[in-house]
Amino acid sequence: MNTFQNFSAIKRHALLEEMEKGIFDVVVFGGGITGAGIALDAASRGLCVALIEQNDFASGTSSRSTKLVHGGLRYLEKLQFRFVAHLGKERKILHDNATHNVIPTPVFLPISKGGQLKKGLSFLGLLVYDYLAGVKKEYRTRWITKEQLIKKYPLINPQGLKGAFLYYEYKTNDGRLVIETLKKASDLGARALNFCELFELNKRQDKIVEARVLDLISSREFLIKGSFFINATGPWSGDFLKQFDTPMPKLLYPTKGIHVVISKERFPINEAFYFDTHDHRMIFAIPKYEHVYVGTTDTPYSGDLRNPQVDTTAIDYLLLAVNLKFSGLHLTKTDVISCWAGIRPLIQDPGKKPDEISRKEELFISPSGLITITGGKLTGFRLMAKQVVDRIMKQRPTPFIKCKTETIRASGSDWLIPPDINKLVELADHQFDLAKQTGINPETFKKLFYRYGTNMEILTEKAYEWMKQEENPEMLWTKVEIWYAVTHEMTATLSGFFIYRSEMVLFEPEKVQHQLEWVAQCMAELLSWTLNEKANQIAQFKKNWEEYQP
Repeated sequence: MNTFQNFSAIKRHALLEEMEKGIFDVVVFGGGITGAGIALDAASRGLCVALIEQNDFASGTSSRSTKLVHGGLRYLEKLQFRFVAHLGKERKILHDNATHNVIPTPVFLPISKGGQLKKGLSFLGLLVYDYLAGVKKEYRTRWITKEQLIKKYPLINPQGLKGAFLYYEYKTNDGRLVIETLKKASDLGARALNFCELFELNKRQDKIVEARVLDLISSREFLIKGSFFINATGPWSGDFLKQFDTPMPKLLYPTKGIHVVISKERFPINEAFYFDTHDHRMIFAIPKYEHVYVGTTDTPYSGDLRNPQVDTTAIDYLLLAVNLKFSGLHLTKTDVISCWAGIRPLIQDPGKKPDEISRKEELFISPSGLITITGGKLTGFRLMAKQVVDRIMKQRPTPFIKCKTETIRASGSDWLIPPDINKLVELADHQFDLAKQTGINPETFKKLFYRYGTNMEILTEKAYEWMKQEENPEMLWTKVEIWYAVTHEMTATLSGFFIYRSEMVLFEPEKVQHQLEWVAQCMAELLSWTLNEKANQIAQFKKNWEEYQP
């Protein structure tokens, strides 16, 4: 099957017709990483899958994380060895299956006198971490002396500094991981639509048999019939159950995490840092392109789940933490170029602080048959999906089919053998050689390669097709990205392109400002927007963009 047919915004009407006429084995509510993982797992086992998302795919928690696929190092402090082992193994599986998106990155863990982290215990924890996660020899923990660290990063605060451990985590573009997973699920036959709002779950003999849905783009109502219905709405799981079914036995405890983005010129690091703060929390500082992002906070949250705001108190907290650890920086609010806030769907555990509550997932099955899966971490989404689909397979009269996702490559990582980082660089260089006659510069191409992976061949072919029409290489490749986002990634809005498919609002805000009107016109031509629809799209995007501005 072809993603162009199954996951194209231009084919949206045909997909809606298929959903209305079909009878599905599995119907998933929620287009974040959990829902995407379930759709992929179920489709790979031969089940007929429909997925709907009320907003855009990855628009909630799944594009607002710390953008790391990590093994949960801090859970060793709580002696959660089994949890860390599972996450460590999953980290390797995700790297193999989404190699262009899940990239090993070095992380410094500074140790200071009087700090929260003790050298001996940290070293023991990291050794256990490496062992449980099956870390390759070249990525195992090693000690960096104080002198070596200060020589490399003279801006770091030397007071009480003993040195640092160097270990490895995996950077990811979390929103694109959702998109690439959904594209693969679509290739395997799943049907997924964004901007579809659930209105009612209809029951027969007290069991859910169909969902009444409104397509927010066409304003058309339709029914989706199915056998198993999954609530994978993350922070909205509790509200979902209150509105449509039976409240779950445990309450959700949402917490908010904040990140800020700073130019690398002001925060010149090439490796990530994971360090303790003045009040004994832990935060990351992670370089990405020409920027560094810092986070995350972890505070109780009771506001609007759809649009969490970045408050100035949280920004002040992160800047203070960085300035204390890197005393030569002197960062201020004027250095923050963008920011984001995300909500974690934790399960309430009375008496515990936010950072003490388990991140393990919870599964609930209502008397109506509705399956709810919530909690968990980005790294463990494949195991969460396996848990749900295993439960479904056991309830079906047909033979049990085992999970296959351990070896299913995400879209964009369609290599027979997952390349290591050196081989990946070689592959990127080779793809650049094929594309360079379009005029694209190496830095831009590198960003696109790690955004689209093996799918760069599709974009390159389109760039050559259009290069005579658009002589400016930057505009040419942006136009190609827009075309690909609409025709292969179900992108139906300006926000979908600028925020969830490209992350331009976070790491290229000046480019967004410069190209907004032109991008809107390109999308209008592809999606047949009227002048009024185009104006509404621009206005809605500007409103959404405000959430990402300090």
